[in-house]
Amino acid sequence: MGLLANKLGFRAFSVEDPAQPLLPYSALVEQLGIGKSDAGMVVSEATAMRLTTAFACIMVISSDLSSLKRAIYQKLPDGSVREAPEHPLWNLICENPAPYMTGVSYRGAELVNLLGWGNGYTLIRRDRGNRIAALQILPASKTAPVMIEGKLMYGTTATVDGMPAYAEPKDVLHPMGYSLDGVVGLSPVQQCKNAFGLALGAERFGAQFFGNGARTSGVLTHPTRLDTEAYNNLKISVQEMASGSNALRPIILEEGMTWTPVSIAPNDAQFIETRKFQRSEICSLYRVPLHLVQDLERSTNNNIEHQSLDYIRYTLRPWAVRIEAEINSKLLGAGYFVEHDFNDFQRGDFASQTTGIATLRAAGVFSINDGLRTLRMNTISAEDGGDERTVPLNVMNAKALVDGNLQDEGDSEGAGDGPNVPAEPFTDIRRERIVSSYRRLFRDAVGRTVNRKVANAQFAYRAFQPVCAAMAQVILTMYLVSVKDLSEDDEAKVNEHARAIAVQASDWTRQDAAETATRLTGEAYNALKLALIG
Repeated sequence: MGLLANKLGFRAFSVEDPAQPLLPYSALVEQLGIGKSDAGMVVSEATAMRLTTAFACIMVISSDLSSLKRAIYQKLPDGSVREAPEHPLWNLICENPAPYMTGVSYRGAELVNLLGWGNGYTLIRRDRGNRIAALQILPASKTAPVMIEGKLMYGTTATVDGMPAYAEPKDVLHPMGYSLDGVVGLSPVQQCKNAFGLALGAERFGAQFFGNGARTSGVLTHPTRLDTEAYNNLKISVQEMASGSNALRPIILEEGMTWTPVSIAPNDAQFIETRKFQRSEICSLYRVPLHLVQDLERSTNNNIEHQSLDYIRYTLRPWAVRIEAEINSKLLGAGYFVEHDFNDFQRGDFASQTTGIATLRAAGVFSINDGLRTLRMNTISAEDGGDERTVPLNVMNAKALVDGNLQDEGDSEGAGDGPNVPAEPFTDIRRERIVSSYRRLFRDAVGRTVNRKVANAQFAYRAFQPVCAAMAQVILTMYLVSVKDLSEDDEAKVNEHARAIAVQASDWTRQDAAETATRLTGEAYNALKLALIG
Protein backbone atom coordinates (compact mmCIF):
# COMPACT_ATOMS: atom_id res chain seq x y z
CA MET A 1 0.00 0.00 0.00
CA GLY A 2 3.11 2.23 0.03
CA LEU A 3 2.81 3.41 -3.60
CA LEU A 4 -0.79 4.35 -3.05
CA ALA A 5 0.10 6.13 0.18
CA ASN A 6 2.81 8.16 -1.49
CA LYS A 7 0.61 9.03 -4.44
CA LEU A 8 -2.23 10.12 -2.19
CA GLY A 9 0.08 12.04 0.07
CA PHE A 10 -0.76 10.24 3.29
CA ARG A 11 0.51 7.42 5.44
CA ALA A 12 -1.72 4.37 5.07
CA PHE A 13 -2.44 2.06 7.95
CA SER A 14 -0.15 -0.98 7.91
CA VAL A 15 0.66 -3.90 10.15
CA GLU A 16 4.27 -4.79 10.82
CA ASP A 17 5.32 -8.05 12.39
CA PRO A 18 7.47 -7.03 15.40
CA ALA A 19 9.04 -10.49 15.51
CA GLN A 20 10.53 -10.02 12.03
CA PRO A 21 12.46 -6.71 11.73
CA LEU A 22 12.23 -5.17 8.28
CA LEU A 23 15.42 -4.38 6.41
CA PRO A 24 15.40 -1.57 3.81
CA TYR A 25 14.58 -3.85 0.86
CA SER A 26 12.08 -5.96 2.73
CA ALA A 27 10.51 -2.81 4.15
CA LEU A 28 10.04 -1.52 0.63
CA VAL A 29 8.38 -4.64 -0.72
CA GLU A 30 6.28 -4.90 2.43
CA GLN A 31 4.93 -1.39 1.85
CA LEU A 32 4.36 -2.20 -1.81
CA GLY A 33 2.23 -5.16 -0.76
CA ILE A 34 4.59 -7.69 -2.35
CA GLY A 35 6.38 -9.15 0.64
CA LYS A 36 9.13 -11.66 -0.13
CA SER A 37 8.73 -15.02 1.56
CA ASP A 38 11.49 -17.06 3.15
CA ALA A 39 11.24 -19.42 0.16
CA GLY A 40 12.61 -16.60 -2.00
CA MET A 41 9.32 -15.94 -3.79
CA VAL A 42 7.87 -12.45 -4.05
CA VAL A 43 4.28 -12.76 -2.80
CA SER A 44 1.44 -10.36 -3.53
CA GLU A 45 -2.31 -10.76 -3.72
CA ALA A 46 -2.06 -10.95 -7.49
CA THR A 47 0.63 -13.65 -7.51
CA ALA A 48 -1.14 -15.59 -4.77
CA MET A 49 -4.29 -15.82 -6.87
CA ARG A 50 -2.26 -17.55 -9.59
CA LEU A 51 -2.09 -20.53 -7.26
CA THR A 52 -4.77 -23.03 -8.18
CA THR A 53 -5.75 -23.67 -4.56
CA ALA A 54 -5.92 -19.98 -3.58
CA PHE A 55 -7.91 -19.11 -6.68
CA ALA A 56 -10.25 -22.06 -6.09
CA CYS A 57 -10.86 -21.09 -2.44
CA ILE A 58 -11.66 -17.49 -3.32
CA MET A 59 -13.79 -18.57 -6.28
CA VAL A 60 -15.78 -21.09 -4.21
CA ILE A 61 -16.59 -18.67 -1.39
CA SER A 62 -17.34 -15.71 -3.65
CA SER A 63 -19.45 -17.77 -6.06
CA ASP A 64 -21.45 -19.46 -3.32
CA LEU A 65 -22.12 -16.36 -1.24
CA SER A 66 -22.85 -14.08 -4.20
CA SER A 67 -25.40 -16.57 -5.58
CA LEU A 68 -27.50 -16.51 -2.41
CA LYS A 69 -30.71 -14.53 -2.32
CA ARG A 70 -30.32 -11.28 -0.39
CA ALA A 71 -33.45 -9.61 0.98
CA ILE A 72 -34.46 -6.62 3.10
CA TYR A 73 -36.69 -7.45 6.06
CA GLN A 74 -38.86 -5.26 8.24
CA LYS A 75 -39.20 -5.80 11.97
CA LEU A 76 -42.85 -5.77 13.05
CA PRO A 77 -44.13 -4.63 16.47
CA ASP A 78 -45.03 -8.19 17.50
CA GLY A 79 -41.43 -9.33 16.98
CA SER A 80 -42.01 -11.07 13.66
CA VAL A 81 -40.40 -10.03 10.37
CA ARG A 82 -41.53 -9.69 6.78
CA GLU A 83 -39.80 -9.15 3.45
CA ALA A 84 -39.96 -5.51 2.40
CA PRO A 85 -39.68 -5.42 -1.44
CA GLU A 86 -41.27 -1.95 -1.36
CA HIS A 87 -38.19 -0.50 0.35
CA PRO A 88 -36.61 2.17 -1.90
CA LEU A 89 -33.18 0.48 -1.69
CA TRP A 90 -34.41 -3.04 -2.46
CA ASN A 91 -33.23 -2.94 -6.07
CA LEU A 92 -29.78 -1.54 -5.22
CA ILE A 93 -29.09 -3.91 -2.34
CA CYS A 94 -30.78 -7.07 -3.63
CA GLU A 95 -30.87 -6.85 -7.42
CA ASN A 96 -28.85 -4.30 -9.41
CA PRO A 97 -26.45 -2.07 -7.44
CA ALA A 98 -25.50 -0.13 -10.58
CA PRO A 99 -26.89 0.20 -14.13
CA TYR A 100 -23.92 -1.66 -15.58
CA MET A 101 -23.68 -4.46 -13.02
CA THR A 102 -25.90 -7.26 -11.73
CA GLY A 103 -26.16 -8.09 -8.06
CA VAL A 104 -24.27 -11.37 -8.51
CA SER A 105 -21.37 -9.65 -10.30
CA TYR A 106 -21.19 -6.89 -7.67
CA ARG A 107 -21.22 -9.27 -4.70
CA GLY A 108 -18.66 -11.53 -6.38
CA ALA A 109 -16.25 -8.63 -6.97
CA GLU A 110 -16.73 -7.39 -3.41
CA LEU A 111 -15.87 -10.83 -2.03
CA VAL A 112 -12.79 -11.27 -4.24
CA ASN A 113 -11.38 -8.04 -2.80
CA LEU A 114 -12.42 -9.01 0.71
CA LEU A 115 -10.91 -12.49 0.54
CA GLY A 116 -7.75 -11.51 -1.31
CA TRP A 117 -6.86 -8.20 0.34
CA GLY A 118 -8.83 -8.50 3.58
CA ASN A 119 -10.89 -5.40 2.72
CA GLY A 120 -13.86 -4.72 0.48
CA TYR A 121 -14.66 -1.13 -0.48
CA THR A 122 -17.90 0.12 -2.05
CA LEU A 123 -18.55 3.77 -2.81
CA ILE A 124 -22.14 4.89 -2.08
CA ARG A 125 -23.01 7.22 -4.94
CA ARG A 126 -25.73 9.81 -4.35
CA ASP A 127 -27.76 12.01 -6.68
CA ARG A 128 -28.24 15.77 -6.36
CA GLY A 129 -31.03 15.21 -3.86
CA ASN A 130 -28.60 13.23 -1.65
CA ARG A 131 -30.52 10.03 -2.41
CA ILE A 132 -28.56 6.81 -2.82
CA ALA A 133 -28.35 6.16 -6.58
CA ALA A 134 -25.75 3.43 -7.07
CA LEU A 135 -23.07 1.28 -5.42
CA GLN A 136 -19.59 1.25 -7.00
CA ILE A 137 -16.84 -1.25 -6.23
CA LEU A 138 -13.48 0.32 -5.33
CA PRO A 139 -10.51 -2.05 -5.90
CA ALA A 140 -8.80 -2.82 -2.62
CA SER A 141 -5.42 -2.49 -4.34
CA LYS A 142 -6.16 1.19 -5.03
CA THR A 143 -8.11 2.16 -1.91
CA ALA A 144 -7.20 2.59 1.75
CA PRO A 145 -8.41 4.30 4.94
CA VAL A 146 -6.42 7.45 5.68
CA MET A 147 -6.11 10.04 8.42
CA ILE A 148 -6.40 13.62 7.18
CA GLU A 149 -6.08 16.27 9.86
CA GLY A 150 -7.12 13.78 12.49
CA LYS A 151 -10.22 12.69 10.56
CA LEU A 152 -10.73 9.22 9.09
CA MET A 153 -11.31 9.29 5.33
CA TYR A 154 -11.10 6.81 2.47
CA GLY A 155 -8.67 7.58 -0.34
CA THR A 156 -8.69 5.91 -3.75
CA THR A 157 -6.95 6.25 -7.09
CA ALA A 158 -9.67 4.25 -8.84
CA THR A 159 -10.76 7.39 -10.69
CA VAL A 160 -11.09 8.30 -14.36
CA ASP A 161 -7.83 10.27 -14.44
CA GLY A 162 -6.05 8.23 -11.78
CA MET A 163 -5.88 11.20 -9.43
CA PRO A 164 -6.64 10.59 -5.74
CA ALA A 165 -10.15 11.15 -4.47
CA TYR A 166 -11.51 11.01 -0.94
CA ALA A 167 -14.79 9.95 0.64
CA GLU A 168 -16.17 10.08 4.16
CA PRO A 169 -16.79 6.82 6.03
CA LYS A 170 -20.57 7.25 5.75
CA ASP A 171 -20.21 7.05 1.96
CA VAL A 172 -18.12 3.87 1.87
CA LEU A 173 -19.20 0.34 2.70
CA HIS A 174 -16.14 -1.33 4.20
CA PRO A 175 -16.58 -4.95 5.29
CA MET A 176 -13.20 -6.21 6.44
CA GLY A 177 -11.59 -9.44 7.53
CA TYR A 178 -9.69 -9.87 10.76
CA SER A 179 -8.27 -6.61 12.02
CA LEU A 180 -6.04 -5.34 14.80
CA ASP A 181 -7.59 -1.87 15.03
CA GLY A 182 -11.04 -2.19 13.48
CA VAL A 183 -10.08 0.32 10.78
CA VAL A 184 -8.34 -1.82 8.17
CA GLY A 185 -8.44 -5.58 7.68
CA LEU A 186 -5.39 -7.81 7.58
CA SER A 187 -4.43 -9.22 4.19
CA PRO A 188 -4.45 -13.04 4.49
CA VAL A 189 -1.84 -13.24 1.73
CA GLN A 190 0.63 -10.89 3.44
CA GLN A 191 0.04 -12.33 6.89
CA CYS A 192 0.72 -15.86 5.61
CA LYS A 193 3.18 -15.02 2.83
CA ASN A 194 5.49 -17.93 3.69
CA ALA A 195 2.68 -20.43 3.10
CA PHE A 196 1.86 -18.86 -0.26
CA GLY A 197 5.55 -18.46 -1.08
CA LEU A 198 6.26 -22.13 -0.43
CA ALA A 199 3.34 -23.13 -2.65
CA LEU A 200 4.53 -20.76 -5.40
CA GLY A 201 8.05 -22.12 -5.10
CA ALA A 202 6.88 -25.74 -5.34
CA GLU A 203 4.76 -24.86 -8.36
CA ARG A 204 7.67 -23.14 -10.08
CA PHE A 205 9.95 -26.09 -9.34
CA GLY A 206 7.46 -28.50 -10.87
CA ALA A 207 7.02 -26.33 -13.97
CA GLN A 208 10.75 -26.00 -14.48
CA PHE A 209 11.28 -29.70 -13.87
CA PHE A 210 8.92 -30.65 -16.68
CA GLY A 211 10.15 -27.80 -18.85
CA ASN A 212 13.75 -28.99 -18.76
CA GLY A 213 14.29 -32.08 -20.89
CA ALA A 214 17.31 -33.10 -18.88
CA ARG A 215 14.92 -33.44 -15.98
CA THR A 216 17.27 -31.89 -13.45
CA SER A 217 20.68 -30.31 -13.47
CA GLY A 218 23.56 -32.55 -14.50
CA VAL A 219 27.02 -32.56 -16.06
CA LEU A 220 27.70 -32.99 -19.79
CA THR A 221 31.31 -34.11 -20.23
CA HIS A 222 33.40 -33.79 -23.42
CA PRO A 223 36.68 -35.71 -23.68
CA THR A 224 38.55 -32.69 -25.11
CA ARG A 225 38.64 -28.98 -24.43
CA LEU A 226 36.11 -26.90 -26.43
CA ASP A 227 36.71 -23.41 -27.70
CA THR A 228 34.13 -20.69 -27.05
CA GLU A 229 32.26 -21.09 -30.34
CA ALA A 230 32.04 -24.88 -30.04
CA TYR A 231 30.87 -24.56 -26.41
CA ASN A 232 28.07 -22.15 -27.29
CA ASN A 233 26.95 -24.28 -30.24
CA LEU A 234 26.85 -27.40 -28.04
CA LYS A 235 24.93 -25.57 -25.31
CA ILE A 236 22.27 -24.34 -27.75
CA SER A 237 22.00 -27.75 -29.37
CA VAL A 238 21.48 -29.57 -26.07
CA GLN A 239 18.86 -27.08 -24.88
CA GLU A 240 16.92 -27.44 -28.13
CA MET A 241 17.01 -31.24 -27.99
CA ALA A 242 16.15 -31.59 -24.31
CA SER A 243 13.58 -28.91 -23.47
CA GLY A 244 10.06 -27.90 -24.43
CA SER A 245 8.34 -30.42 -26.71
CA ASN A 246 11.52 -32.56 -26.78
CA ALA A 247 11.51 -33.04 -23.01
CA LEU A 248 12.30 -36.56 -21.81
CA ARG A 249 13.38 -37.72 -25.28
CA PRO A 250 16.72 -39.54 -25.48
CA ILE A 251 19.72 -37.43 -26.43
CA ILE A 252 22.30 -38.68 -28.94
CA LEU A 253 25.76 -37.72 -27.77
CA GLU A 254 28.78 -37.66 -30.11
CA GLU A 255 32.53 -37.33 -29.83
CA GLY A 256 32.64 -39.37 -26.63
CA MET A 257 30.46 -36.99 -24.58
CA THR A 258 28.71 -38.33 -21.46
CA TRP A 259 25.79 -37.07 -19.33
CA THR A 260 25.88 -37.44 -15.53
CA PRO A 261 22.76 -36.33 -13.55
CA VAL A 262 23.61 -34.81 -10.19
CA SER A 263 20.34 -33.32 -8.88
CA ILE A 264 17.94 -34.81 -6.34
CA ALA A 265 14.92 -36.69 -7.69
CA PRO A 266 11.52 -35.07 -7.01
CA ASN A 267 10.40 -38.02 -4.87
CA ASP A 268 13.50 -37.64 -2.72
CA ALA A 269 12.68 -33.98 -2.22
CA GLN A 270 9.08 -34.88 -1.20
CA PHE A 271 7.80 -32.66 -4.00
CA ILE A 272 4.30 -34.16 -4.27
CA GLU A 273 3.82 -34.27 -0.50
CA THR A 274 4.84 -30.63 -0.23
CA ARG A 275 2.27 -29.57 -2.80
CA LYS A 276 -0.45 -31.58 -1.04
CA PHE A 277 0.41 -30.04 2.32
CA GLN A 278 0.35 -26.51 0.88
CA ARG A 279 -3.05 -27.17 -0.64
CA SER A 280 -4.39 -28.24 2.77
CA GLU A 281 -2.73 -25.27 4.48
CA ILE A 282 -4.23 -22.69 2.11
CA CYS A 283 -7.65 -24.32 2.40
CA SER A 284 -7.38 -24.12 6.19
CA LEU A 285 -6.55 -20.42 5.90
CA TYR A 286 -9.84 -19.81 4.07
CA ARG A 287 -11.71 -22.53 6.03
CA VAL A 288 -12.71 -24.31 2.81
CA PRO A 289 -13.22 -28.11 2.98
CA LEU A 290 -10.83 -29.98 0.72
CA HIS A 291 -13.60 -31.63 -1.28
CA LEU A 292 -14.69 -28.20 -2.53
CA VAL A 293 -11.31 -27.79 -4.27
CA GLN A 294 -11.68 -31.27 -5.77
CA ASP A 295 -9.43 -33.05 -3.26
CA LEU A 296 -11.45 -36.19 -2.49
CA GLU A 297 -8.59 -38.34 -1.19
CA ARG A 298 -10.02 -38.52 2.34
CA SER A 299 -13.67 -37.74 1.65
CA THR A 300 -16.62 -40.11 1.84
CA ASN A 301 -20.30 -39.71 1.09
CA ASN A 302 -20.98 -39.51 4.83
CA ASN A 303 -18.48 -36.90 5.93
CA ILE A 304 -18.94 -34.67 2.85
CA GLU A 305 -22.48 -33.81 3.99
CA HIS A 306 -21.30 -32.73 7.44
CA GLN A 307 -18.32 -30.87 6.00
CA SER A 308 -20.70 -28.97 3.72
CA LEU A 309 -22.85 -27.96 6.70
CA ASP A 310 -19.74 -26.80 8.58
CA TYR A 311 -18.71 -24.84 5.51
CA ILE A 312 -22.03 -22.95 5.60
CA ARG A 313 -21.86 -22.31 9.35
CA TYR A 314 -18.20 -21.49 9.82
CA THR A 315 -17.10 -20.11 6.43
CA LEU A 316 -19.97 -18.50 4.53
CA ARG A 317 -22.04 -17.20 7.43
CA PRO A 318 -19.25 -15.15 9.12
CA TRP A 319 -18.49 -13.36 5.84
CA ALA A 320 -22.20 -12.80 5.24
CA VAL A 321 -22.63 -11.29 8.72
CA ARG A 322 -19.73 -8.86 8.15
CA ILE A 323 -21.29 -7.64 4.90
CA GLU A 324 -24.79 -7.42 6.40
CA ALA A 325 -23.51 -5.36 9.33
CA GLU A 326 -22.06 -2.72 7.00
CA ILE A 327 -25.25 -2.49 4.94
CA ASN A 328 -27.47 -2.28 8.03
CA SER A 329 -25.29 0.42 9.54
CA LYS A 330 -24.86 2.70 6.52
CA LEU A 331 -27.80 2.05 4.17
CA LEU A 332 -30.84 0.93 6.18
CA GLY A 333 -32.71 2.81 8.85
CA ALA A 334 -34.19 1.56 12.09
CA GLY A 335 -36.71 -1.21 11.71
CA TYR A 336 -35.09 -2.75 8.61
CA PHE A 337 -32.21 -5.15 8.09
CA VAL A 338 -30.68 -7.18 5.27
CA GLU A 339 -30.02 -10.90 5.43
CA HIS A 340 -28.77 -13.67 3.15
CA ASP A 341 -31.04 -16.68 2.67
CA PHE A 342 -29.09 -19.90 3.29
CA ASN A 343 -32.11 -22.18 2.83
CA ASP A 344 -31.09 -23.15 -0.70
CA PHE A 345 -27.78 -24.51 0.60
CA GLN A 346 -29.55 -26.55 3.24
CA ARG A 347 -31.78 -28.44 0.81
CA GLY A 348 -31.32 -32.19 0.66
CA ASP A 349 -32.44 -34.61 -2.02
CA PHE A 350 -36.09 -34.56 -3.10
CA ALA A 351 -37.12 -37.34 -0.74
CA SER A 352 -35.57 -35.53 2.25
CA GLN A 353 -37.24 -32.25 1.25
CA THR A 354 -40.70 -33.78 0.94
CA THR A 355 -40.30 -35.65 4.23
CA GLY A 356 -39.36 -32.43 6.02
CA ILE A 357 -42.25 -30.52 4.46
CA ALA A 358 -44.69 -33.30 5.39
CA THR A 359 -43.47 -33.19 9.00
CA LEU A 360 -43.96 -29.42 9.22
CA ARG A 361 -47.35 -29.77 7.53
CA ALA A 362 -48.49 -32.42 10.03
CA ALA A 363 -47.36 -30.25 12.94
CA GLY A 364 -49.36 -27.29 11.68
CA VAL A 365 -46.26 -25.19 10.97
CA PHE A 366 -46.74 -25.30 7.17
CA SER A 367 -49.85 -24.86 5.11
CA ILE A 368 -50.15 -26.50 1.68
CA ASN A 369 -49.05 -23.28 0.03
CA ASP A 370 -46.02 -22.97 2.33
CA GLY A 371 -44.85 -26.38 1.13
CA LEU A 372 -45.49 -25.48 -2.51
CA ARG A 373 -43.49 -22.26 -2.17
CA THR A 374 -40.60 -24.19 -0.63
CA LEU A 375 -40.58 -26.45 -3.69
CA ARG A 376 -40.86 -23.42 -6.04
CA MET A 377 -44.28 -24.58 -7.26
CA ASN A 378 -47.44 -22.60 -7.92
CA THR A 379 -49.81 -22.20 -4.97
CA ILE A 380 -53.51 -23.02 -4.81
CA SER A 381 -56.29 -20.66 -3.81
CA ALA A 382 -57.30 -20.05 -0.22
CA GLU A 383 -60.83 -21.22 -1.07
CA ASP A 384 -59.41 -24.63 -1.90
CA GLY A 385 -57.67 -24.79 1.46
CA GLY A 386 -54.22 -23.67 0.33
CA ASP A 387 -53.59 -21.55 3.42
CA GLU A 388 -55.17 -23.84 6.01
CA ARG A 389 -53.08 -25.51 8.66
CA THR A 390 -53.96 -28.85 10.21
CA VAL A 391 -52.80 -30.76 13.27
CA PRO A 392 -53.44 -34.32 14.47
CA LEU A 393 -56.73 -34.90 16.30
CA ASN A 394 -54.95 -36.12 19.41
CA VAL A 395 -53.10 -32.82 19.87
CA MET A 396 -54.60 -30.44 22.40
CA ASN A 397 -53.67 -27.33 24.31
CA ALA A 398 -51.70 -28.14 27.45
CA LYS A 399 -53.24 -25.27 29.40
CA ALA A 400 -56.71 -26.50 28.51
CA LEU A 401 -55.73 -29.95 29.73
CA VAL A 402 -54.83 -28.52 33.15
CA ASP A 403 -57.61 -25.95 33.49
CA GLY A 404 -60.47 -27.87 31.91
CA ASN A 405 -62.48 -24.64 31.65
CA LEU A 406 -62.69 -24.01 27.90
CA GLN A 407 -66.09 -23.33 26.37
CA ASP A 408 -67.57 -25.41 23.58
CA GLU A 409 -67.85 -23.25 20.48
CA GLY A 410 -71.32 -24.63 19.68
CA ASP A 411 -73.44 -23.32 16.84
CA SER A 412 -76.48 -21.10 17.16
CA GLU A 413 -78.33 -23.02 14.49
CA GLY A 414 -77.23 -26.50 15.49
CA ALA A 415 -78.30 -29.02 18.06
CA GLY A 416 -76.49 -29.97 21.23
CA ASP A 417 -74.34 -27.84 23.52
CA GLY A 418 -74.63 -24.09 23.06
CA PRO A 419 -71.79 -21.57 23.30
CA ASN A 420 -72.55 -20.69 26.92
CA VAL A 421 -72.79 -24.23 28.24
CA PRO A 422 -69.68 -25.30 30.16
CA ALA A 423 -68.03 -28.16 28.33
CA GLU A 424 -66.57 -31.20 29.90
CA PRO A 425 -62.77 -31.14 29.93
CA PHE A 426 -61.26 -31.27 26.43
CA THR A 427 -64.72 -31.45 24.69
CA ASP A 428 -64.23 -28.17 22.87
CA ILE A 429 -60.73 -29.23 21.82
CA ARG A 430 -62.07 -32.45 20.34
CA ARG A 431 -64.90 -30.61 18.64
CA GLU A 432 -62.54 -28.04 17.17
CA ARG A 433 -60.25 -30.71 15.73
CA ILE A 434 -63.03 -32.83 14.27
CA VAL A 435 -65.02 -29.93 12.82
CA SER A 436 -61.88 -28.41 11.30
CA SER A 437 -60.86 -31.72 9.74
CA TYR A 438 -64.30 -32.47 8.21
CA ARG A 439 -65.22 -28.97 7.03
CA ARG A 440 -63.61 -29.52 3.64
CA LEU A 441 -65.41 -32.85 3.15
CA PHE A 442 -68.75 -31.17 3.89
CA ARG A 443 -67.78 -28.34 1.53
CA ASP A 444 -67.13 -30.87 -1.22
CA ALA A 445 -70.46 -32.63 -0.63
CA VAL A 446 -72.37 -29.33 -0.66
CA GLY A 447 -70.57 -28.28 -3.85
CA ARG A 448 -71.41 -31.49 -5.67
CA THR A 449 -75.05 -31.14 -4.64
CA VAL A 450 -75.58 -27.50 -5.65
CA ASN A 451 -73.76 -28.00 -8.94
CA ARG A 452 -76.49 -30.36 -10.15
CA LYS A 453 -79.13 -28.81 -12.40
CA VAL A 454 -81.95 -29.95 -10.16
CA ALA A 455 -81.68 -30.36 -6.40
CA ASN A 456 -81.98 -34.04 -5.56
CA ALA A 457 -82.40 -35.17 -1.95
CA GLN A 458 -81.44 -38.74 -2.84
CA PHE A 459 -78.15 -37.57 -4.38
CA ALA A 460 -77.50 -35.35 -1.37
CA TYR A 461 -78.06 -38.31 0.95
CA ARG A 462 -75.52 -40.41 -0.97
CA ALA A 463 -73.02 -37.54 -0.80
CA PHE A 464 -73.37 -36.89 2.94
CA GLN A 465 -73.93 -40.39 4.35
CA PRO A 466 -70.31 -41.57 4.13
CA VAL A 467 -69.03 -38.23 5.46
CA CYS A 468 -71.36 -38.41 8.46
CA ALA A 469 -70.41 -42.05 9.05
CA ALA A 470 -66.71 -41.18 9.08
CA MET A 471 -67.30 -38.31 11.48
CA ALA A 472 -69.34 -40.59 13.76
CA GLN A 473 -66.53 -43.15 13.80
CA VAL A 474 -64.03 -40.44 14.83
CA ILE A 475 -66.35 -39.13 17.56
CA LEU A 476 -66.74 -42.61 19.04
CA THR A 477 -62.99 -43.21 18.86
CA MET A 478 -62.23 -39.91 20.57
CA TYR A 479 -64.66 -40.55 23.43
CA LEU A 480 -64.72 -44.35 23.62
CA VAL A 481 -61.24 -45.51 22.70
CA SER A 482 -62.11 -49.23 22.45
CA VAL A 483 -64.81 -48.78 19.77
CA LYS A 484 -63.70 -49.94 16.30
CA ASP A 485 -66.85 -50.18 14.14
CA LEU A 486 -70.29 -48.60 14.15
CA SER A 487 -73.08 -50.76 15.53
CA GLU A 488 -76.36 -51.18 13.62
CA ASP A 489 -78.01 -48.74 16.00
CA ASP A 490 -75.21 -46.20 15.45
CA GLU A 491 -75.49 -46.58 11.66
CA ALA A 492 -79.23 -45.95 11.87
CA LYS A 493 -78.61 -42.69 13.76
CA VAL A 494 -76.02 -41.63 11.19
CA ASN A 495 -78.38 -42.39 8.29
CA GLU A 496 -81.15 -40.45 9.99
CA HIS A 497 -78.97 -37.35 10.27
CA ALA A 498 -77.79 -37.72 6.67
CA ARG A 499 -81.44 -37.71 5.54
CA ALA A 500 -82.09 -34.63 7.68
CA ILE A 501 -79.30 -32.88 5.81
CA ALA A 502 -80.49 -34.08 2.40
CA VAL A 503 -84.00 -32.62 2.76
CA GLN A 504 -82.43 -29.15 3.03
CA ALA A 505 -80.64 -29.46 -0.34
CA SER A 506 -83.27 -27.54 -2.28
CA ASP A 507 -82.57 -24.42 -0.19
CA TRP A 508 -78.83 -24.29 -0.91
CA THR A 509 -77.19 -21.97 -3.45
CA ARG A 510 -73.74 -21.83 -4.97
CA GLN A 511 -73.12 -18.38 -3.49
CA ASP A 512 -73.72 -19.65 0.05
CA ALA A 513 -72.00 -23.03 -0.38
CA ALA A 514 -69.06 -22.26 1.93
CA GLU A 515 -71.24 -20.83 4.68
CA THR A 516 -73.67 -23.75 4.33
CA ALA A 517 -70.86 -26.29 4.64
CA THR A 518 -69.51 -24.61 7.79
CA ARG A 519 -72.97 -24.63 9.37
CA LEU A 520 -73.68 -28.27 8.42
CA THR A 521 -70.33 -29.43 9.82
CA GLY A 522 -71.00 -27.92 13.24
CA GLU A 523 -74.60 -29.22 13.27
CA ALA A 524 -73.43 -32.71 12.30
CA TYR A 525 -70.90 -32.85 15.12
CA ASN A 526 -73.39 -31.64 17.71
CA ALA A 527 -76.16 -33.98 16.54
CA LEU A 528 -73.98 -37.08 16.18
CA LYS A 529 -72.22 -36.56 19.50
CA LEU A 530 -75.57 -36.12 21.23
CA ALA A 531 -77.01 -39.24 19.57
CA LEU A 532 -73.97 -41.47 20.02
CA ILE A 533 -72.38 -40.28 23.27
CA GLY A 534 -75.13 -38.32 24.95
